[in-house]
Amino acid sequence: MKTINKIAFLLAFVVSLPLSAQQKQMLTDMAGRKVLVPTIVRKVYTDRFASLPVFALNPKLLCNSTFEIKKEGQKYISPEYLSKPMSEDNDEEILKMKPDVIICSNMTGSNAAEEAATMQKRLKIPVLVINFTLPEYGAMFSFLGKALGCNQQAAGLIKYLNTYIYPIHQKLKILPETKRPRLYYAEGMKGENTEPSGSFHSQVIDFMEARNVAKTSIGGMHGMSAASMEQILKWNPEVILVWTGMPAGMGLGNAGTSKSTYDHIMTDPAWKKVQAVIHKKVYQIPSLPFGWFDRPPTTNIIPGVLWAAKTLYPDQVSFNINQALKEYFALFYHAKITDTDVNRLLGK
Repeated sequence: MKTINKIAFLLAFVVSLPLSAQQKQMLTDMAGRKVLVPTIVRKVYTDRFASLPVFALNPKLLCNSTFEIKKEGQKYISPEYLSKPMSEDNDEEILKMKPDVIICSNMTGSNAAEEAATMQKRLKIPVLVINFTLPEYGAMFSFLGKALGCNQQAAGLIKYLNTYIYPIHQKLKILPETKRPRLYYAEGMKGENTEPSGSFHSQVIDFMEARNVAKTSIGGMHGMSAASMEQILKWNPEVILVWTGMPAGMGLGNAGTSKSTYDHIMTDPAWKKVQAVIHKKVYQIPSLPFGWFDRPPTTNIIPGVLWAAKTLYPDQVSFNINQALKEYFALFYHAKITDTDVNRLLGK
């Protein structure tokens, strides 16, 4: 009887221990850092770009949100995201929320490993770094699944990528150059800003193997390199894709003009000389609940791949975009949408 009581006492003691005193595992994050984390993770704090991948895996783990969602977009994502307090890289708020793990994203030009190590030392909370470029999404979800105890959910997300997203790239990368459109990505209120290949904000274009006409400098993490009208006329793109604003989808007619960027391009006399405008191959990128191309440049760009594939290569891809989008919203945003919703998102 005494032995049984002793075992019961020990079990109760272990269960009552804080996570810091319970079992841990050593992980190597995507920046190559070895980090000791709890084997049972109950609360996760993220930086700006990591909130959507963690939310996709398990909304209940996420203890903060990092993006506002305008009213029109709120029906396309689970209310659980909206219920999280907005917080981003605030030490005081992080400590109040008492997360078991902090997830940080590795941006172009950042020193993610050093910054994560500094934060971890300062806050005494494990900090893991993830890479989140399109080709690395599978590896990212695999890592997060292991780190956060969400292997089954991660497998579902990876299966989606392997079913819809990565086959698109495999098919398009073998196309001859002549079948890849010469494309300009129009940003800014007048469309005279853009993103060249290699920018975090042009990932979808690169993934589509389209020929980006822009030869301007990347312009740092936030992008939006200047492109004069004279230069755009010289490039004379066959296709123009129009941004959704910054923050993406938050409204474009409020910077001294009532016109959106798309309207300006289609009605301004200077733009009427551009091949894409002449042949009406100017396309507005969808924007709900976040932009489908960038801003943020995280897992919200996955539907942008589907849309761009159907827009740029209609004769090369055969998947059902309505079905693919409904599955995406269910898996990544935990929201059930209908064909009517899909058509509205696509501007049909």
